[in-house]
Amino acid sequence: MVLVGKLEETLKPKLDALGVSRCVKFAGVVSEEEKFRLFKASRVFLMPSRYESWGIVIAEALVCGTPVVAYDLEAYRPIFGDLVGYVPCFDSGAFKQAAHEQLIRARKGSIAFDPEQLSSFRENCSWAAAGRRFVRAIDGLVASAD
Repeated sequence: MVLVGKLEETLKPKLDALGVSRCVKFAGVVSEEEKFRLFKASRVFLMPSRYESWGIVIAEALVCGTPVVAYDLEAYRPIFGDLVGYVPCFDSGAFKQAAHEQLIRARKGSIAFDPEQLSSFRENCSWAAAGRRFVRAIDGLVASAD
């Protein structure tokens, strides 16, 4: 497991107490390039967040083709649809089980999501698509001002 962010000081003692430290690497704060390298090298991305306004890190994992397990927060489904492996909010047992199942599927080479749905998501969330939506919005404002 690779943990990204300023987590070592807080989590290392807990992981030591559980006897799992040898299985964890603390990457600390990483560059954007390193973050995407880590996503692409991962079998699954776990998002245990209890609040998100959008979940950009989930989008980043998905565009790298990395399966995601996350709590079923209200903000996620309108954006990610069925691309994410959702578990009931704050049910840590269900989260652990879903993470384990996804890891097993990944080790077997099973596809975590519909490739067409992922391709559509990538296109809709691209900078090019955002630019087109922005231009349409500006055109609409200009037209309504005339």
